[in-house]
Amino acid sequence: MEGDSVTLNPDLTQIQEFIQILWRFGDPVIAQINRKVTFYPSHTEIFRGRLQLDQTGFLTIKNMRMKHSGLYKIEVLQRAGISNIKFTVTVYESPFAVDAGVTDMKLMSVKEGDPVILQTDVPQLTGDELIVWRFGDEGKLIAKHDIEAKSPPLYDETDERFRDRLKLDQTGSLTITNTRTTDSGLYTAKISSNKQTSYKRFTVTVSEPGLSPAAVAGIVVAGIVVVVVLVTAAATGVIYHRQTIAEMPEIVSGEEGEEVKLKTGVTKIQTSDLIEWKGNKDNLIAQIKEGTITSYEDVLHGVFRDRLKLDMKTGSLTITNSRIEHTGPYKLLINKKCKKKFILYIRGEYLQTFCVIMITVLHSFCWSVSVVSSARRPYRPISLQCAVSCWIKLYSLKSNNK
Repeated sequence: MEGDSVTLNPDLTQIQEFIQILWRFGDPVIAQINRKVTFYPSHTEIFRGRLQLDQTGFLTIKNMRMKHSGLYKIEVLQRAGISNIKFTVTVYESPFAVDAGVTDMKLMSVKEGDPVILQTDVPQLTGDELIVWRFGDEGKLIAKHDIEAKSPPLYDETDERFRDRLKLDQTGSLTITNTRTTDSGLYTAKISSNKQTSYKRFTVTVSEPGLSPAAVAGIVVAGIVVVVVLVTAAATGVIYHRQTIAEMPEIVSGEEGEEVKLKTGVTKIQTSDLIEWKGNKDNLIAQIKEGTITSYEDVLHGVFRDRLKLDMKTGSLTITNSRIEHTGPYKLLINKKCKKKFILYIRGEYLQTFCVIMITVLHSFCWSVSVVSSARRPYRPISLQCAVSCWIKLYSLKSNNK
């Protein structure tokens, strides 16, 4: 693959006691060893700084490009004569897959319309790097820069989503201007050079613009009015509770970076119990099945990677090193039946207390109250979507205050 290294290993039995070894790419000699003296002809510019010929005759080509595809030949001069060995090398375009163990995931949050910079952390390019940026779980190529070719960066112009909004700087860092909510997702970078190959991964969240202070004040007043109306209506019998307090979602909050725990309320689960934890959009994130714990940490763009812990005794879920991105609805299922619901709020540095209070009120309303419009036809309770929408707007306010 582009950016990778390959070693051409001839059969040692065919090159024993050699006098001279010549490596050719097509016809030109690109590397040579005379007994123990190794050198590389200077006219092979496309291989400059990439070749390593060891004393056994093995040839390593580093930081490869597609232009290095082709036929390689080794000529071995021995006392008995000259023998030839051929290798065909094909270099493919750099893959999008990045091993989770190779690099950490960085979480980036930005307000819609603002720029975001995904930094490679490369202090200075040396001139032989290949930089490839991809987007999404499918690994769509969005930007590429072959520094060695001294050509301008290439950007994907077939995808209208990023048209004229991407820019690579001298370190290979990617800037996305005029961000949109559709820019949210996984970004990966591969930086290959003659010395090393490094990877970067980012999860970017683009949120809608926040509310004005006047609008927030209106929400607070409206919330108080809602509470008063609910109490009054309940007293007159107009509003009926279809769900018990136990069925209402439990509100759990914590500071960013802290450990938060969602408790099942069960003293001890049975060996035969199937415990399932689901996050946003009902994505399964962890389970206990037949005594085995499984974490599905790659869902939701990997925001839970290396952060989930399940208690084998009680089935409770712990999220370590919590982030604002972990805010949202959670659901506990035991043997495929929903037993408990949670709303988790992770507070950033500037999250105001009134936001938490208001969201709690709104969630309580959305989850527990239904209005009877007639004796035969009860009005359906407001869905969770209502509450999540409120959270997004209030969270956007927090982002504005930074």
